Amino acid sequence: MTGRPLAHNLSTVATIAQRRAALATAIGLVCVAVAAAPFGSRPGPHLDAIVPAIGSAAIVAMIVSAMMLRNQYQTTRFVPLAVLSTAYWITGLLLVPSLLFTKGVFSPTAFGLGAQAAPWMWIVWHAAFVMLAAGYVWSESYFSRSAVDSEDGAAFARCYALGATVIAAAAVAVLVTSHQYLPILIAPGGYTLTYHLLVGQLLLTSASIVMATMIARNALRQTSNLWLCVVLLAYALEIVLHGDVIAEPFTIAWYAGFGIGALWQTMFLFVQLRHANEQLAAYAADTRTLVEETKRDALTNLFNRRGFEDRFELALTTSRAARGSIALLTLDLDHFKAYNDHFGHLAGDDALRQIAGAIMAAVNRPADACCRVGGEEFAIILAETDEAGAQTVAERVRIAVLRLRIRHAPEIALPAMTVSVGIAVAPADAVSSVQTLYERADQALYRAKRLGRNCVVSADGPREGALRIV
Repeated sequence: MTGRPLAHNLSTVATIAQRRAALATAIGLVCVAVAAAPFGSRPGPHLDAIVPAIGSAAIVAMIVSAMMLRNQYQTTRFVPLAVLSTAYWITGLLLVPSLLFTKGVFSPTAFGLGAQAAPWMWIVWHAAFVMLAAGYVWSESYFSRSAVDSEDGAAFARCYALGATVIAAAAVAVLVTSHQYLPILIAPGGYTLTYHLLVGQLLLTSASIVMATMIARNALRQTSNLWLCVVLLAYALEIVLHGDVIAEPFTIAWYAGFGIGALWQTMFLFVQLRHANEQLAAYAADTRTLVEETKRDALTNLFNRRGFEDRFELALTTSRAARGSIALLTLDLDHFKAYNDHFGHLAGDDALRQIAGAIMAAVNRPADACCRVGGEEFAIILAETDEAGAQTVAERVRIAVLRLRIRHAPEIALPAMTVSVGIAVAPADAVSSVQTLYERADQALYRAKRLGRNCVVSADGPREGALRIV
């Protein structure tokens, strides 16, 4: 199977609210970095536990981000999602040896590794992230415009992830076995010229190129690129603070840089969780809409038989709680078969729609339910309604149908379409089921038919209706 990939939630066009949130986050990050710049040498509280705690949280966040992206890829088969998943997966895994190589985190001597192992490991996982992010940007450009077989795409994703894992493992192995031969990156006064003139510049340049490419390609219209650009901005600010501002650990600027680093490592997870929550809310709303649609009659938009039964139970519960009565009105259009046979089914459907609208307009309370329970049969459920109230509503409905002035079939003596109404009212506590009240209302409707139609009859006594058009 070939063709363009399915859309996924992070490839949707960013809303104005999302753009504002991303801009506010970016401005906030820059403000924090600028505010922390003068405090590169000012010591802050010495919190040894903060590095393993936040570092462990970052590892979990990046791996969970990778898993969520991978799940999205498996659903949509959009290969760039797998590529971005690999970026977070590899970076999260490389954070583990980075913590292990840092003295005082899990070992006072960093398991016998030299002083340069930790800074070089820091460089390795930062370099891995920005290079793999660049791979995502390339893959998004390529796979968005190229029709790729899903099996070929899956093979590419597997090979890409395997290759990145092998290279990352090889880099860690080289660093462990050859750390004593690596150039010195950090000295008592901070980072050396090797870092400032080469390593740090390469990292910042790479991040800048990736950001510029995303901006040039689609002006950050997509949610994924918008927030990935904010992530890379935080990434760059962390590098600037660590390389050019921070003189030693546990200074105020060090805490700011450490916090910015932790933020970009966890930010994309928050974005994904927010999107997942929005999708869940949208799914729940769609489900409620679909369930509601199954309870509605397609022709008249009144409740159907299923909706009738559900709304009756709701009205019965409400009436019982209020210790009141519940009323049920059954309605039948007089001689509707003759109208249908003479004017045709399309005219019959149009008449049903008009009459349904008149019924809904005549029933005022939001809690009341108007239903179509058969071809030309209707029912109205009135919670907390006594006999007098039910009579009032029934007469209002009868007159509303008359006022439509729907011309009847010539062979029918009635000059216009009319409706007969049966009423049944009972204390809610005395009603055991909808069938009990419905049978009483139906019997009253049958008596209304025998009395000449176009009238309202209660189960407790008939009352003849007017036979003229109002």
